[in-house]
Amino acid sequence: MYDIFGKFDSVEELNMCAAGLRAEGDTENLKVLAKENGIYEIFVDEFISELSGQLVDLMNAALGRIDIEGAEYKNNQLPAEPIMDYLKSQCMEESFAICTLKKDKEFSKCMTKIEDECKKIQAKTGNCYVADMTVFNWAKGYYMEG
Repeated sequence: MYDIFGKFDSVEELNMCAAGLRAEGDTENLKVLAKENGIYEIFVDEFISELSGQLVDLMNAALGRIDIEGAEYKNNQLPAEPIMDYLKSQCMEESFAICTLKKDKEFSKCMTKIEDECKKIQAKTGNCYVADMTVFNWAKGYYMEG
């Protein structure tokens, strides 16, 4: 994950890198860039053929980030997919999508926050039965804080 191009802090940084690669005619690395960032190949094809002035828009960059980082998350006790789905639904809000792309935000850290909150509840009550929306709000709060 982010092995070649690193993690970008905004969709603008991602698109600037893509524009540089396109200007150099480096379509191979443009595809690598997209894959590292969870960007669909159709966007790459449109960008290469200059049907689009940018590789990706804000919402799709945020969706790609969640997909890539979510695929790396491994924990048998806390299902990631419902949380990923909720977060992706929130990417329609510009402010949330921007926060999702910040370098210091990572899906694994979001999940750690949720685990920690569950442990606090479990320590107090002896169980960790929490409503889905509570968990979703913890996840969204992680991305929006700071």
